[in-house]
Amino acid sequence: MSGVTTSATLSTRESLIVAAERLFAERGIGEVSLREVGAAAGQRNTSAAKYHFGDKDSLVLATMEYRMDKINVERLKILAAMQSEGRSSDLRSLLEAFVRPLAASIRVPGSHYARFLAQLGTYPLYRDFRDSESAVSIRLVRTGLERCLSDLPPTVVSLRLQMLLHAVVHSLADQEHSRIVRSPADDDVWLEDLIDGVHGMLTAPVTTKH
Repeated sequence: MSGVTTSATLSTRESLIVAAERLFAERGIGEVSLREVGAAAGQRNTSAAKYHFGDKDSLVLATMEYRMDKINVERLKILAAMQSEGRSSDLRSLLEAFVRPLAASIRVPGSHYARFLAQLGTYPLYRDFRDSESAVSIRLVRTGLERCLSDLPPTVVSLRLQMLLHAVVHSLADQEHSRIVRSPADDDVWLEDLIDGVHGMLTAPVTTKH
């Protein structure tokens, strides 16, 4: 879907999603009602969110997919290129495929998406959202990472992949919140530093017995 967030150019459904993304990001998913989303979207009928989505869980899923659909497409393109170039089992390439499309989403003016994802991680139905069609590229990356880390104990791999997701999402959320404006070159350096950091985390020696 389009990343444009100017209310005059959005459909009612999109306006509700954009409003929900902002409110969920700022206040937490559990603290926002459907009526508040309708009011924030400028709808005279504050039941508009219920009309378009039915319940909060459906609105949360639609909010996740609003930008994730495009992220998924871009990530699948990267993974396909990696496959054709024989890099599908290269750890750093997999991390690039995970991080870069997500990082691009926060450059959209008015985006609260990374902060929304940070809130989503604590939402009770988060596991259901991870199984959605728009998250297929994340599952492919995870499979590749597990293959790269197969020499580590499975419990360590599982923990480090959780840490990877947390580190990336919350780092991007912090950047989105601070609205730091960088040149394209500086922005790329920041992303490379982030990828360096999570690469080191995944490949660090295991010092405990498993």
